[in-house]
Amino acid sequence: MEGYIIILSDLAKRVITLPQENSKVILKGPTGSGKSTLLLERYKYMVSELKIPSEKILILLLNRTQSLEWRTKTVLEHSGAILRTSYYGFIQEEIKTYYPLLLKNCHEIKNKNVKPVFLTFEAAQFLVSIVIEWRRQNKGAFEGVTSFTDRLAIDLTSNLVRAAISDIPYDEIGKRLYSALEKKDELKRNIYIEADDILKRYRKRCMELGIFDFGMAVELYNKYLLKNPVYKEQLFKRIEHLIVDNIEECVPTEVDFINMLLPNLKTCLLGYNHEGGYGEAFGSNHEYTKRELIDKLDTIELQECYTCKEFMTEFSNMLFDNIKNGKTNKFKSRPEIERVPPFELRSEMLENIGERIIHLIEEEGYNPSDIVVISNYADPVTEFVIARALEKRGYEIKNLSRKSRVIDNPFTQGLITLAQLCHPAYGFMPGRDDVKSLIRVLLKIDPVRSSILAGEVLSQRPFARFPDIEFPGLVERVGYYNVEKYECIKNWIEEYRKREEPLKIHEFFQRVFLEILISEEMSQNDILEAKKLIDSAQSFVDVVSRFNRNASKDFLDVVRRGIKSAESIFELEEKLSGNFVLLSTPVAYLASSLQSKVTIITSLSSSNWTPRSIKEITNLHVLTKTWNPEDIYTEDIEEENQKRYLAVLMRSILKRCGEKLITFESVLSANGYENDGKLSEYFDEIIVSGGK
Repeated sequence: MEGYIIILSDLAKRVITLPQENSKVILKGPTGSGKSTLLLERYKYMVSELKIPSEKILILLLNRTQSLEWRTKTVLEHSGAILRTSYYGFIQEEIKTYYPLLLKNCHEIKNKNVKPVFLTFEAAQFLVSIVIEWRRQNKGAFEGVTSFTDRLAIDLTSNLVRAAISDIPYDEIGKRLYSALEKKDELKRNIYIEADDILKRYRKRCMELGIFDFGMAVELYNKYLLKNPVYKEQLFKRIEHLIVDNIEECVPTEVDFINMLLPNLKTCLLGYNHEGGYGEAFGSNHEYTKRELIDKLDTIELQECYTCKEFMTEFSNMLFDNIKNGKTNKFKSRPEIERVPPFELRSEMLENIGERIIHLIEEEGYNPSDIVVISNYADPVTEFVIARALEKRGYEIKNLSRKSRVIDNPFTQGLITLAQLCHPAYGFMPGRDDVKSLIRVLLKIDPVRSSILAGEVLSQRPFARFPDIEFPGLVERVGYYNVEKYECIKNWIEEYRKREEPLKIHEFFQRVFLEILISEEMSQNDILEAKKLIDSAQSFVDVVSRFNRNASKDFLDVVRRGIKSAESIFELEEKLSGNFVLLSTPVAYLASSLQSKVTIITSLSSSNWTPRSIKEITNLHVLTKTWNPEDIYTEDIEEENQKRYLAVLMRSILKRCGEKLITFESVLSANGYENDGKLSEYFDEIIVSGGK
């Protein structure tokens, strides 16, 4: 049922019309019980009926997806500024606003003449990866570690963030991880010492320059602003009301922040799903939330689940008990829960998923937007195979989880290729396909002639360049109507190469865009992609150049290795509202407020449904506030955590399934190995023939 129907109930009216003063309530309910809808309606009531200034109400949401939903559903007259943000977003804005106050007390920041800069994920990963690679090559660091440098950089920067959001000192990360190991040796000890040293130096340099990642921002906010009486007084004056959704997915420091605000708030309404906890991979800690927050406020309970039918609620609860507790209560099978027999090959499974979706649309009357495909990986192969089947019948699938690479768009790929051709000193030779794509964008000639011309461009010495128009056969390949344009592009590149000082890479992209690439044939998407590339380049250069590096060259290097394109709010809105089939990983789907009539779960027998927490240099359960540093993280603990997480994940997914659940699986994985995951067995153990 739609959320607005819930509001008609007496319980909903009680929530929405809570008193203006001293109502501090937790709205507790399972997945699909209408908590988010009631929070939104309560906010509207506060602003429209109680005339509370919107700028006095802080709304904390999980992510941009939730924020977008609030933005599109909140249409209020006479409201002022809306404080709708994530916890991280709030902290960043507070640091920007009160930076002078922070600088007075933080002596680690040496560069006090600039505004704070916040690291993007890509920039943080790059900075750490170059240090790791240098130490691996020159000092033999991380001996015995099989992970690639990029993977190590991701894990190290994630460790710093996880420690900060759990109030764990950064210099205790390695010690804590090593102490929790079942099997210890000198080699592993040295690995954690090396990791700690890299993080210490990375953090020190960033702090000196006034450049902060998420972890450093949280640390600075808690240590210097929240402990400043002047700031706290201002905060309490500004924030009189608090609305938070999904507190079960809050990180520990956000729970502490809510606790700190509570005594001074006039009203507080928190949405709590006691069945949640899927966000632990990103630092949330459901146990800490229960321990520190739940019993401090009055509770209003919602019982019903409106996003699925009663039989699906029953089945999801049984499956949860089977996975987590080993209870095998039997569920009589129903036609709405369709278990497709295993296919031998994964490719065969994916092709049949595409065919089943077409049947759902054309024979059973579902709209494409009624259908979601949940994949534990949601990789490009899954997307491509299903998309190919759907496109033949005029349907489309979009991947909620995947951000496209910058070079996936032909227009931005052209910008990158031109940057490589114009900066031979950087030493990045473009590939033939890259130059071919550029020529097609610039001159609009066919693939065969573009490929031949690309080969001639790359054959020039000492570095690739567009050959002179007198080059044998060139005019025929370019086309007489393109000669003038070809000459203009060639001369532009040659003139640029003569510059004494190259432009910063984002300035170069801007100039190329305006002087060479812009044309009437450009689509809105091309313009948007170019803008995103320019913005990403500028953010990267602003940060990395402070480390006395050639940031323009570094950005080209990062892009060549597959940097992801930042997703605009318009693209996100399109994914959430268009009439197409949606593909998503479980967490990305649950982190949105989406639901479906038909849920298709792929690769049910894959072991990827139970990823390991124990990795070579990290463990998300050890770097959290509820972990006892004296304990050992055993395989038994790992197995229990895997089962608990899978149980939570599946119950939440199934309770967003309105009418039909279909599962697919294959005997062999994409790599040709036999699938040995347990999720398929959990389904089989509780379903027995019978029912309607």
